[in-house]
Amino acid sequence: MVALVSYVLYSTFKPEPPVAYDMSKVEYGTISNYLDVSGTVESGVTEKFTAIEGVVVEEVLVNVGDKVNKGDLIATFNVSGASSYIVSAEKEYNNALKDYNDAKATSDSNAKRKAELNNEITKIKNQITIKEKEIQELENEINSTVPETQMTAIPQEQIDAIALQMAQNGATQEEIDAFIASASQTQIPVASNDTEKQELLMQKNLELAQLNSELSSLQAENAVLVSGDNETMLETLKTVVDAKKATYDNIKEIYNKMKNGWYAENDGIVTVVNIKAGEKFVPVADENSSIDLSSLLGDNANNEFITSLMGNSVTVPTGTGITLESYEDMIVSVTVGKSDLLKIKVGMEAIVTSLDSEYEAEVIYVGATAIDSSSSLDLNALTSSLMGGTGGANGALVKIKINNPDEKIVIGFDVDIKIKLATVENVLKIPVESVIYNNGNYFVFVFDEETGLASKRNIEKGTLDDTSYEINSGLVEGEMVIKSPDPNMEDGTRVQNKTA
Repeated sequence: MVALVSYVLYSTFKPEPPVAYDMSKVEYGTISNYLDVSGTVESGVTEKFTAIEGVVVEEVLVNVGDKVNKGDLIATFNVSGASSYIVSAEKEYNNALKDYNDAKATSDSNAKRKAELNNEITKIKNQITIKEKEIQELENEINSTVPETQMTAIPQEQIDAIALQMAQNGATQEEIDAFIASASQTQIPVASNDTEKQELLMQKNLELAQLNSELSSLQAENAVLVSGDNETMLETLKTVVDAKKATYDNIKEIYNKMKNGWYAENDGIVTVVNIKAGEKFVPVADENSSIDLSSLLGDNANNEFITSLMGNSVTVPTGTGITLESYEDMIVSVTVGKSDLLKIKVGMEAIVTSLDSEYEAEVIYVGATAIDSSSSLDLNALTSSLMGGTGGANGALVKIKINNPDEKIVIGFDVDIKIKLATVENVLKIPVESVIYNNGNYFVFVFDEETGLASKRNIEKGTLDDTSYEINSGLVEGEMVIKSPDPNMEDGTRVQNKTA
């Protein structure tokens, strides 16, 4: 009976055994912070073979889905029907080049004459300044020594002599008549007692009038040259020449490639075939195009005058005959929200996962402007927006290049990507499941192996990755923390190490 009572009492009041937890040691290590996104595999190099409408296809050596190697022949043509395009384009280019060279030669000649005129005008102006100063000094001298003077006209024989000299120097009749009319009405002061100085003053006034006449003639010629000097016209003709040459070179390149046969420039997969052996090439309806002059003209595409000069340009209807996607240069395009965009830089490492295989990768492009993804559900941009971005699902494009892709990387398939944002080395770290958050504070339970007690302790965390938190303060190397503790555990609770 005593034994039975003792067993019942022990069973009723015996203490509960401590809860067993997995433990983890606080230790130094490396933490890599990743951004998880997903995207679609694309070819980094798309090779489109452009064909000229009407060219006869001789052989097509590939089908959609075929893998080809760099240097493989994929199609041949009879290009005799396209030679007229080359001839016309070359003729247009040569004509445009001649117009430009003629205009430039005229412009160069005018520029040389303008330089000569400017030198002559400067020289005449200096002579006029000197002559006016001499006249002023002589007038002052006469006025200071001769109190009484009388006004007299310039003698006609002197006017006639000057007019004859002007005619010999190339002055026009209109300029000579204007000088005669002006000189005939000019009155000069003559001292009654100093005829010699008065004659000298008269001579200097006549010389001044002649210099002013020569200056007017030079300035008139210079004005004509300036009005005819149109640098804009020369630039316009140069733009047309460049566009015509680019057109000719483009047509010639397409023609020569078809003449020599199409050869793959990269290893890849054939994704489009729009040509048939024995038939003339006709571009498909939604791809029918021609040489794009607007792209060749650049900012001058909307210039009406340039457009009028280009209006008669040869038109070459073209289209895509074969499209080859390189499978050695694969990229993944993803869209991220602005909160994540600020973290991503070109050159960052990444890991791409496809069909349970991982591939090393690298960020090669980060978009500077947002793209509108509102027409489709973009989970990356939407998640980034919910986690701290603003606005809708708009985001920026990021491209990641896959290193050493194989057959498990398929164009058009979705893959998962982990972009390595940052790596910190030699830091204290603990498992993420050891950290509990409550009311703005982070804490862990530290296990004392000697007492078997769990102590609640606040910590300051740093960066994190998929498995670990960096510990900035609150713990020291070698301490043990509980993995996945009960967040409601009391400080000082007795526990045991499940892994001991």
